[in-house]
Amino acid sequence: MTGDGSIRLARLCEQLAAIRRVAEHRGEQTALDAALTAFRASGDARRLSDTVDELLRSWGVARGLGEQRSPGGVLPHLGGGHPVEEAWVCPVGRCDRVVLDGGGSCDLFAAPLRLVRL
Repeated sequence: MTGDGSIRLARLCEQLAAIRRVAEHRGEQTALDAALTAFRASGDARRLSDTVDELLRSWGVARGLGEQRSPGGVLPHLGGGHPVEEAWVCPVGRCDRVVLDGGGSCDLFAAPLRLVRL
C-alpha cells in the first residue's frame, strides 16, 4: 500500500487508542471491533480506513482520519443527522489540535483552547 492509503492507515494506527476512547464514549466499541476483526481477516487496509473514517464522522469527529480542516480554520458544520459534539481547538486556529474531553491550554500561544460545537 502506498500514497494516501498508507498515510491514512498509519494515522489510524497512531491514533487507535484515541479512536477507541471515542468509540467507548459513543457506546460503539462493537462497530470498531468489527472493522478491526474484518481487517485482520482480510488484510484490506483501504476498507478498514474507509470504515473507521465513516465511523468517526458519524460519531461527530468532523475530519475523520483526514488531516486538513476547512481553509478558515474552523471545524466544518456536520449538517443534519449527525450528533452535536463539543471540541477544544487551537485558540488562534493555526493547528489541527482537537481535544474532545475537557479543555486545556496551548503552550505555544499561552492561551486556553477554544471551544467549538460541531
